Amino acid sequence: ERQEELEQERQQVRERWRVRANLPQGLQCTKFEEWDKRRHRHTCEVCLKWAEAFDIESPGVSQSLLLYSEVAGVGKTSLLVCIANYIIDNWKGDPSKAVPLIRFESGPGLVKRIRNTYNLRQGDDSHEREEDVYNQLSGVKILILDDVGKETPSRFTREVYWYLINERLTKVLPVLITSRLPIEGDDSLPELMGEDTVDRLYGMCRGEYESLKGPSYRKEKKIP
Repeated sequence: ERQEELEQERQQVRERWRVRANLPQGLQCTKFEEWDKRRHRHTCEVCLKWAEAFDIESPGVSQSLLLYSEVAGVGKTSLLVCIANYIIDNWKGDPSKAVPLIRFESGPGLVKRIRNTYNLRQGDDSHEREEDVYNQLSGVKILILDDVGKETPSRFTREVYWYLINERLTKVLPVLITSRLPIEGDDSLPELMGEDTVDRLYGMCRGEYESLKGPSYRKEKKIP
């Protein structure tokens, strides 16, 4: 009977995590068992192994992940959402010790969220402040940053990404990123994030990143 109660409590934690994770809605694939195994088999296996190996008690053991593709619609976002759902669904920990687990942010949404904190009037305590955003994103066990590169590169974006990546490196916490910006050259991640930031990120990924090639799945299937 106690085991049933415990599982009910775990399920409540899982549901709370899923809501607070801010995962995108409307994706065609949100779990690994739904993934078309004919597409990007190697990257799918990498992501599944990452999810299987992740330990909420020792998150720093897991390296960071960077999924890159030149074109949109190949499934980068779906794969990271599959990771998030796998970890939430398979968690068997103590509900009384549950801590914030996953947060999903788009690159443009992150920049906008922080910019919005600059326009608050003094004494306005009803809206989140810059330190609230950074505290949440630098401390959560898994940070997912999606579509990094759709925001306009600037000194501001370089400062934002430097702070976040450096904080997560210092706290030994992984970050999972999708981007259509290459890791070097013109119109690349260093222009958006800064060279030092990308250098640290590359180290957090242990010198590896996944490159997804092929046509847009959305165009092929004529789906949103």
